[in-house]
Amino acid sequence: MPQTSQVSVTTTATLLVTANRADQMVYLHAKHQVYVGGPGVTTSTGYLMDNGDKLSMMLSDNESLYAIAVTGSGTVQVMVTIN
Repeated sequence: MPQTSQVSVTTTATLLVTANRADQMVYLHAKHQVYVGGPGVTTSTGYLMDNGDKLSMMLSDNESLYAIAVTGSGTVQVMVTIN
């Protein structure tokens, strides 16, 4: 069953998706300009998502996903399904 959440992201790396022992399909919808990546994500190393962007990706087992806001704080909508 899909799990959904709305995560408040700030200028500090914020956990979006917790690592799992199985592969996970992740769907993101940015409501603010953010960068996504691993635990050390920064605005220099992450993948840019502009406000309104949508992204889907597969996370392998034991992978987590983080985001960091460019400025201030914003929301990222997250839906995860475990394969």
